[in-house]
Order: sequence, then structure tokens, then C-alpha cells
Amino acid sequence: MNITQPPALFGISRSNRNFSDAYYWGKNQFNSAFPVALACYMRSQSHPLMYVKFKDSDHTQVTELAVTELFGSTLPNEQLHFSFETRFDPFRTFVHDELPAIDLVVGKGDPIQQLRPIEIKLTTLPDNTTEAGPEDKYGAELVIRSATTRYMALSMARAVDAHRVRVRVRVRVRVREIFEPVFARVRSWDSKAEMLPIVGKALAALELFLTEFKDLQSPLLMQPIWKTVGKSPVLADHCLDIFVWSDFALTHLFLDSVRKPRDTNAISRYGRATLRLTRFLYERSKSDKVFQAPIYDGMTFDNQNDKEFAISGTRSRELMACARLAKPIIAKDEIKHIILGGGQKFLSPERRFEAVFSDSIKACLNHA
Repeated sequence: MNITQPPALFGISRSNRNFSDAYYWGKNQFNSAFPVALACYMRSQSHPLMYVKFKDSDHTQVTELAVTELFGSTLPNEQLHFSFETRFDPFRTFVHDELPAIDLVVGKGDPIQQLRPIEIKLTTLPDNTTEAGPEDKYGAELVIRSATTRYMALSMARAVDAHRVRVRVRVRVRVREIFEPVFARVRSWDSKAEMLPIVGKALAALELFLTEFKDLQSPLLMQPIWKTVGKSPVLADHCLDIFVWSDFALTHLFLDSVRKPRDTNAISRYGRATLRLTRFLYERSKSDKVFQAPIYDGMTFDNQNDKEFAISGTRSRELMACARLAKPIIAKDEIKHIILGGGQKFLSPERRFEAVFSDSIKACLNHA
């Protein structure tokens, strides 16, 4: 008797999404689910992920990270629970108002014990700023949303709280010592006129905080890359890999731009990200709970709130540089082990980026 496997994604057995249902292959959902299956598959093949860490104010460090460290558990894939677009409940203790959802929360057990919040950014290699160069100079554009920077701040707050009680108190006192000279006299956080002269001081304080506490950094953002042949929709022979950014390393996406502002009379999106993060850390050093809304819904400084900021592949390449950025570890003929049961037939993307990605997947699997 020939039993046909229903559509599925490798390793995702327990989830708030049922991938035998065509609905969960549509719109923007596949872009967060496929990377999780890719990570599960890489785990089954004993492939480590590439981990982008904060080294110092000017540099990142790219090392290896086991998938078990990203997921926060050594349990097999099939015993983990993958909850998409979910709030990470342990962070509720840090805020007065409602948490936004994050792309993925990994959990275990029944009832589910939440283990790790993960933001997911599926990116293409090369982007339009690097496609004309040689392969070893390819980079991927990263667009960062407000939920990412909120969770970055919350993750840092949890890191500070992770110490034993006596040490924790001293750490929070030290955090306050770092930021209070910058912010103690602020009267209107939303005032561009008042906050503009503070940006440089806030940046210096943030760099001091990051340097002193970098040993507390932890994985937060998973950035899968899919590599094409130049700017064509054709997948490269070695086309898939995963980079993971720590909460501290994500600051490198805006630190350099704040140091070298294009307009010294304006607060850029990067400057805004600096002020929002440093205000959150300062407020948290003074109180157990913080109101997020005045920080992330306010403090716009004439910038739209549709996204936090973006960086081009030219810049991300410098931060992610390693051999696997030039040659991803997963070959295109392995995709058939990740997308199962003909699930690719259900792909119905709405945006151009998703369309190119899904068309590449379908073409690859049709010739498998």
C-alpha cells in the first residue's frame, strides 16, 4: 500500500501551524517557517550555524553556533514546539504594556515551556548593491522592524537580570551609572531639539555598556540566506545557510551610521534606534518594569514607524564575512529533504521577493 506523505516541513512536528493545510504555505508565513525547517535539517546533518557576535565597538566576530544553542534545548526536533508570531511570556515581567509578537518562540513539554524567542529574516544573496561584484563580495540587505529592536532591548534586560541576586543588583547599579549622565536631565524624550545634541553621548554610553557586558550576549535573530546566480532567480549550486545574530551584535547594524551621520541636523533612523535602546536600558536600570509605547511608538523624530532601519549588503557583508557567506553549506539538491510531501505546490507568495524565492524552490524541486 502506497501512502502519500502530506505536505510538511522537515523537523516541525509540534507547532501552532499545520503544514498539511495549504493556508500555512501562503502569504508571508512560508518565509518564517522554511528557515526553521532548514535549521532542523542542518541540525540533523550536524552542520553548525554561523554566529555573528559583538566583539568590540568596531568589530563583530563570526563563530559557529550549534542549532541546539539557538533553540535552547538538546531535545530532538520532533519534541520541540515551534510557535510562530507569538509573544515570549518571560519578557512580560519587564514591561507594563503589551509585548509585540516575535516571529518564533521555541518551546518544549506539555504544557509548553517557552525557551527562546527568535526573530527571523530570510534574505537573498546578492542584493542590488552587491550583485555586480564578485561572489566573495556578495552581501544581503537586512530590514529591521520595531519588534526586533524591542526584543533586542528585552533580551539585554534579561541578560542583566540573569546573575545571582547580589551580583544582579550591582549590575543594574552599573547600568544606571553608564546612562544616567546622558539622560538624567531629559524633559521631553520626543523633542528632536532636545535629543539631537544627546545622540553622540548616548552612542558613547551604549558602546561602553556593550563592551562591559558583551559576555552576556545571546542569540536573537536568525538570518537564513538563499543565494542566486547573480541577480537571476536561479538558485546557486550551494544556495542555503543560516547566520545568527546575537542581541548585542545587532547594534552593529546601526552603530557605524550613527558615528557618521549624513545630516548632522536630523536624527536618522539609526540615531533613533540608539536613543530608543539606551532609553530602555536606562529606564530598566531604575525600575523593574518599563513602558514600551512611549519609546517605540513615540520618539519618531520625523521618521516613519513602518520599520526601524535597513542596511545594504555592502555593509552587512563586512559584519558577516566568512567562507560560508561566499559558499553556503547547503546545496540546492538538498531542498527536497526540507520541503516534503509536495508542499511547494501550495506556495502562493504575494510580494516579489517571495515570488522569486518560491519560483526558485519550485524549479529546483521539479528537476530533482
